[in-house]
Amino acid sequence: MKNYISPPVELLPGSMVWAYVRDSGGEAQEQSVPQQKAEIEAYCQVHSLVLAHTFADVAKSAGSVAGREAFEDMIDLSSDENYRPDGLLIWNFARFARNLDDSGYYKALLRKRGLAVHSMTDPIPDGQYGRVVEMIIDVANEEKRRQTSRDVKRSLAALVKQGYATGGFPPRGYQAVKVEIGRRRDGSIRFASRWEPDPDLWDLVLIAWQMRAEGKTYGEIREATFGRLYVSKPSWESFFRNKTYLGIGKCGDLEIPNHHPAAVDYETWGKVQALKVEKRRVIAGGLNHPRRVGMPSLLSGIGVCAHCGSAIIKDRTGKNHWDIYLCGRKRRNGWSSCEGRAIDARAADAAVLDAVLTRILTPDFVKDLLSETRAQFVNVADLDREAERLKRDLAEIETKIANLLEALESGSKRVLERLEEREIEQGRKQAELRLAEAKRQAAEVEITPEALATALRFWISEIAESKQAGDIRALKGLLGRFIQKVELGYNQARIWYSYPIKVLQDANGIDLHPYGGTSS
Repeated sequence: MKNYISPPVELLPGSMVWAYVRDSGGEAQEQSVPQQKAEIEAYCQVHSLVLAHTFADVAKSAGSVAGREAFEDMIDLSSDENYRPDGLLIWNFARFARNLDDSGYYKALLRKRGLAVHSMTDPIPDGQYGRVVEMIIDVANEEKRRQTSRDVKRSLAALVKQGYATGGFPPRGYQAVKVEIGRRRDGSIRFASRWEPDPDLWDLVLIAWQMRAEGKTYGEIREATFGRLYVSKPSWESFFRNKTYLGIGKCGDLEIPNHHPAAVDYETWGKVQALKVEKRRVIAGGLNHPRRVGMPSLLSGIGVCAHCGSAIIKDRTGKNHWDIYLCGRKRRNGWSSCEGRAIDARAADAAVLDAVLTRILTPDFVKDLLSETRAQFVNVADLDREAERLKRDLAEIETKIANLLEALESGSKRVLERLEEREIEQGRKQAELRLAEAKRQAAEVEITPEALATALRFWISEIAESKQAGDIRALKGLLGRFIQKVELGYNQARIWYSYPIKVLQDANGIDLHPYGGTSS
């Protein structure tokens, strides 16, 4: 057997051990995982050690423990004193870790848990200087990793500077042409590749950039290029922000101009990037986006189907363009997917408004709700956690809405439907957040009758003015203060409501918050 280092005195014959093996990828490595396994098994037989388990990470870098599942499993299992072995065998310390901090920390952790960590090939002397030598080996391993990384990057950068590609597929419109660039030490030919225009697609690439600079949509460009470049919007987005088409070669952060033939000049590139900036300004306008102005809806965002719980969507039907509320599931999956019927939107809007004005915004309702809320007051910490969760959900929804707004340029009906669904989901989450924040301070609020009467008169007058002016958007914003959700059926509605009594701050002398409940 090879001249491996004998086990330490802690690992007597019969001791149970684990093994950890790793390679950076490829069977050609001198110290590949299969070789390490075979040598460790033979080592255990020679020294009468019981190999209980081998943890193996194949094609994993030792620069970090992140992504090394077997290593992480080994560390986790070592915390169980009923399962942990007497020691851990490794080929060498470089297989364990090439990061100085990781190596020192995890070896110390394993040793603290009673495991003898033994390298079969690193000569560590016994006694007080053993750990010093081990530290020097770890430092050398980390420096070797850094040097190897620098050498590889330097070699790749040199190839890019000479006009060669460093691997991967060329972008659409280019083709990789293999060229001979020398010979290896063993005499075999060394190849690299250059990116050259693909004669089948090059003209289409030029057309795409020119059309986009003129403000054409992705759909128009797709038709003009016969769908041979890209079809989906995300692909076009990546295409038009790829600096490779300027003739720039990349190697990490390094950019090499004139690396290959350019498909676009800098003037055209600038025009295309300016379109992106302008589109973001439109999106930032939110409600002013042209595709969101067409058909305002009073109950979108708060209305759900009373039968299946899906969000309701405003639509139009018939020759006279009758406004209706329709179950979103029914519109997506067909008429038979939900038993709910189409609802007269004008009648539903009027009924909800009437309920708000004549029932919800009354002193008796508010007083009853305050009593009920205090009686059901829940743990403040739970409410804080719920509010934070809702804020995260809202942020995620807002990101998705922004992405969908960008996708509207394709004119897809499905995209419009998804945007409506996300906006409805956003409204519902906002209502839930308002209610959670309301409950947070509900037990501390006292409202005088005078302040309550002032607030109710104020709200009712605001709603009445917006209703008379026919301003659906303003009316919807006002109702959003009070209505959390509306379960809507053909001839019934159930309203979840809340009270934003912030306006009573001056009249009541304290900072007040909303309360919520339900009304049928």
